[in-house]
Amino acid sequence: MDRVIVYPAQVIADTDTLIAQRNTERAIGQAVAMSMGGPGPFASGLAATCSGSDMVVNVGSGQINEGATADSSAYGTLAADSSIIMRQYTAVATSFTLTAATTALTYYIYATVGLNDTGSTMLRYLDAADNTKTLSGEDDTGTAQPTQRTAVATVTISTTTPPANAIALWRIDLPANATSVTQAMISLDNDSLFYPKIPALAPKVSPTFTGTPTAPTPAAGDSSNLLATTAFITNWSAGNLLQSDIYFGPTASAGGYNVLQISVESRTKFLIVELSGGGGGGGGAPTCSSTQGGTGGGGGAGGYCRFLVDVSKIQWPVTATLGAGGRGGQSSSTAMTGNAGGSAAFGSMVVVTGGFGGLVAQGGGVAIIGGAGAGGSVQVTTATGITVLNSATGQSGFSGHVSGVSENYFFGYGGAGGARAPYYAGGWESGSGETGKPGDPGGGGSGSCVAPSGTYKNGGDGGPSWLTVTQYG
Repeated sequence: MDRVIVYPAQVIADTDTLIAQRNTERAIGQAVAMSMGGPGPFASGLAATCSGSDMVVNVGSGQINEGATADSSAYGTLAADSSIIMRQYTAVATSFTLTAATTALTYYIYATVGLNDTGSTMLRYLDAADNTKTLSGEDDTGTAQPTQRTAVATVTISTTTPPANAIALWRIDLPANATSVTQAMISLDNDSLFYPKIPALAPKVSPTFTGTPTAPTPAAGDSSNLLATTAFITNWSAGNLLQSDIYFGPTASAGGYNVLQISVESRTKFLIVELSGGGGGGGGAPTCSSTQGGTGGGGGAGGYCRFLVDVSKIQWPVTATLGAGGRGGQSSSTAMTGNAGGSAAFGSMVVVTGGFGGLVAQGGGVAIIGGAGAGGSVQVTTATGITVLNSATGQSGFSGHVSGVSENYFFGYGGAGGARAPYYAGGWESGSGETGKPGDPGGGGSGSCVAPSGTYKNGGDGGPSWLTVTQYG
């Protein structure tokens, strides 16, 4: 909504007030149009009633909202405005007395809308020639001027169909020789004119429940329109998902293995299991002389297997073993290869090995390359109750690169760790003088890089092995 700005001690012009009122009408109309979803017409009130004992039809007061020209003629000293706005027109209550005939008649009640300048008053004006006096009217002739522009809906009745610019309201089908009008003879002549009010919609569209309402849970496969609880909907839409858990091995700095006992619910029919080995650590670059540079390759990602387990064919609980991620090369004065990631096992049935650690290169010359660690592998030792869905060797790490040592310029980085797709990434490349970056679970750590005369930097740790167990009924 646009607003007029005025300032202290400013001489206020008549147009300031007129513009503000025009802007207000426009804003209210836009709000109505947005709420109703169109330009109208929409109506409220205007109920057509009768007593049933005479020929009189009463139409109540009401409002009609309709798109219209803002001002087809000047509004005070403001020029006419041909833009379209949503305007509300007001209708006063009125009554009509019908006349019967020897043949049946149809009466039409309709409304026409428009603007009327009313409130004609003789206004006092400041006399510009003598500011101690006032003028009677604008030209001191006592001529009255309108003081209000009203939006009026005029309700009319006719036995002919409404004109094109009219808004149809009601029709009355009067039988021949009728002596009274009944409510059954009156019907709506415009189905799109009247809309339910918001309070009337709420109980139908969005009822308010209090307390803790409950409902029965239909049987699986029930596609009726009965009220259903979320218990049914959730189980049906998720393929009867019962539970999903994820477990991780120790961090690379902690080392070792986590040993778990995996059990299933009594309702469980099968599992989807995902298993990944730990990521290998990145190579750690050593302290270098002024004529040497050093770089480490990234560690490889752990092997990965996704498989279905028929719980009826497996002895429960199953022991799962999850190894730590491989420690990044802890370099000092000498280069240190990254450590391999720990393996992961689901019983003795499926084993995935961890990724290998990244290698390290140190030297001068045109270029040197720090070798990358290979990815881990997958071993399935039994087919009883196990159906492999996806399996993959872990992604290898990326080589570290150094160039320009002997050419008196230097460029280098530690290689990125291998990613454990589809969920986790390896540690990203490390620039010169940076420690290697750790990998996400199952991902390899990145190698470090040291420039000539630089101090050693450790390789990034590989991410731990991991296991997900999802139970279905």
